[in-house]
Amino acid sequence: MTPVSPRNGRMLLTALMFVFVCGLSMAARAADVIDHDKVRGFPDSNSAFLKTFQPYLKVIEGCVPFPAVDATGNVSGGLEPSGMENGGCSRNLGQIYVRAGEYNGQCGVMYSWFFPKEQNLDWPYIGGSRYDWQDVVVWLTSCDSEAQVESVSYSSNGRYYVSTQPHMHGTHPLVKYHREVSGYHFSLTDTRIRGGMQPAVSWSELTEEARNALDTYDFGMGVPFNTYNFFGNLAKSYSRFRYR
Repeated sequence: MTPVSPRNGRMLLTALMFVFVCGLSMAARAADVIDHDKVRGFPDSNSAFLKTFQPYLKVIEGCVPFPAVDATGNVSGGLEPSGMENGGCSRNLGQIYVRAGEYNGQCGVMYSWFFPKEQNLDWPYIGGSRYDWQDVVVWLTSCDSEAQVESVSYSSNGRYYVSTQPHMHGTHPLVKYHREVSGYHFSLTDTRIRGGMQPAVSWSELTEEARNALDTYDFGMGVPFNTYNFFGNLAKSYSRFRYR
């Protein structure tokens, strides 16, 4: 082995430190927190299969959905609960995140939305939190566009409500986002009202930087479809004993 002189050793150490620091700087830039209305979402680019069962979302109260992350890994700063319950978040093109998987021999397609804040009352009686994630899982007979919808699971404060007779518009479930009867939290449920659709992007179509941000940034509650939560939520949303 050729010995390394002290001078060459210092140069090598400096070079390694430069690479390390640059790597940290790039990671930091990829995880910048920016204003909730400055996040540029991904274009509508899902496969025909995942688009076939995309829900319509009707927002009854609170914020409309916003993009949570952009292509370079910048994440939304969300909103601190203040003013009106939809203050600063009543209009946006939005984003819906899609990921499919199998559980117990059935195909589950998770559709998730991000909301900048969850505020349960208008000023001055304000409560809630920065950030809210909600999702539905559409359970299918198979993972293809010709499948039949067997049931839909709606997220509700860490749990899921399952319906075998969801209201549909063609192949698309009708979903509403609303404040629960308790008044403390928001959740998703079945509805007869057709809302709107948002640009859809699947987990695999996100950039590596975006996936890393969704895996590592602390949104205050778990991103339902990320690496650490997706399969657990898929299992949680599944029920052999379906009910309306």
